[in-house]
Amino acid sequence: SSGINAEYGQHYYITNNLRSAAAMPAEPKAKRRKVSQEKRKKGQGSSLKSEGKLHVNLEDKFGVKFNSDVKLLWKWALSASPDNPTGSLKSTLNLTLCGVFTFLEESVIKTEKENLASSNHKMTSSNSGETSSNDGNLDSRDAVELHMIDREWQCPPEFQPCARDQKSLYGLWRDTPTDLPVFIARKEMNKGVITPVAIDLLDLIRVLGKEQDSTLPQELSKLIEENESEKDLKRVDSARRKLVVAKTFNKIGIVVPVSKKDVGYRPLTVTYGELDKMLTKSCEVESEEEKDKILAPFDECVNYIQFANDECDYGMGFELAMCVFAHKESRNFLGTISSMLPLAYDLLGRTLFSKIMKKICKKEENGSL
Repeated sequence: SSGINAEYGQHYYITNNLRSAAAMPAEPKAKRRKVSQEKRKKGQGSSLKSEGKLHVNLEDKFGVKFNSDVKLLWKWALSASPDNPTGSLKSTLNLTLCGVFTFLEESVIKTEKENLASSNHKMTSSNSGETSSNDGNLDSRDAVELHMIDREWQCPPEFQPCARDQKSLYGLWRDTPTDLPVFIARKEMNKGVITPVAIDLLDLIRVLGKEQDSTLPQELSKLIEENESEKDLKRVDSARRKLVVAKTFNKIGIVVPVSKKDVGYRPLTVTYGELDKMLTKSCEVESEEEKDKILAPFDECVNYIQFANDECDYGMGFELAMCVFAHKESRNFLGTISSMLPLAYDLLGRTLFSKIMKKICKKEENGSL
C-alpha cells in the first residue's frame, strides 16, 4: 500500500447483554431520550474505543508514505490493549510502540476527551439554542514536529522511530521523503550505528519473538502469518547497497543519485580512519590552536565540498556531515552538523528531511531532544 487513508482506532465492543431489537418491547421515545442523556452524563456511549471512529491520514500528518504494516499493527494493538495500545507488546517482547504509534494513541485520547466535552456541551446548551463546533483538528503540530516524537540524537531524518526496548530504538527507514519505508532498522541507544533488522513491523515482531524465544499472542501470530511479506530482507538490503555511495559512520550508508557521467558524488579527501582520529583528538585538547591544527585536514575537506557542490556532487558534503553526525563526539560538532547536513538535504531536493534535521539540531541545542 502506498499510503494509509484508512480508519485508525476503530474498535467495537459487543456486550454480553446485547439483545435483538425485535425481541425487545419498544420503549417510549421520552424514556429512551432520558436514558441516552443519563449515559452522556456518565460519559458512557462516547468512547472512541467502544463506538466512535478516528480518521487519521498519516500521509497528510507526517508528510511521508507508510506501508500497510503500520495500520495492521495499530489495529491489533488497540484491540489487544484498548487503554494502552503502545504497551501492548511490553509483557511479551518488552517492546514499546512509539513514534507514529505515540501520535495515534494521543489522538485517540484527545478525540475521546473532545467527544465527551462536545457531548456534555450539547446536553447543557440544547435548551439555550447554542451550538458547538469541532474542526476535527486532532493535532496542531506540523509534520516536522510530529517527526520529533520519541526521536533521539543521532537518528537521521531517514530513520522514523516506531518501537523501542531497553537497548535499542527501531525505526522505519526511507532514503528520501517520497519513498515508502524500505525496511525496519535498529539503532542502539546513544550510538550512531544503524542496522537493517526486519522487512516491516510485523516481521520485526516475528524476529524479536524468535530472538527472545517468546510465544506471541495467537491473534498476533495469525496476523503475522496472514500478512507475511514476499520480500526478503537480505535481497532488499543487497539491492539498496548497490545505490549506497558511502557507508559513513552509521554503517547503513547514504543513497545519492549519480548520473552516467558520475555527477552526484565524489570521495572525501580524508579516510574514515583519519576523520575518526581528528574528531576524537580535537575533543581531547583544550587549546584552540591545537584543535585548529588537528582539524586542518577536515577544514580542507570542507573547502573541497564547496567546489563539489558547485559541480553538483552533493554526495560529498552529505557523506562528511553524516559521518560527523554519527560519530561518538557528534555533540561537540553541533554547529558543523547544523550548517552542513540540512544544506546537503536541500541540495538533494529532500526539503522535509532538511527541516527535520534543522529541528533535531535546534532541540539538541536547547537540550529538549
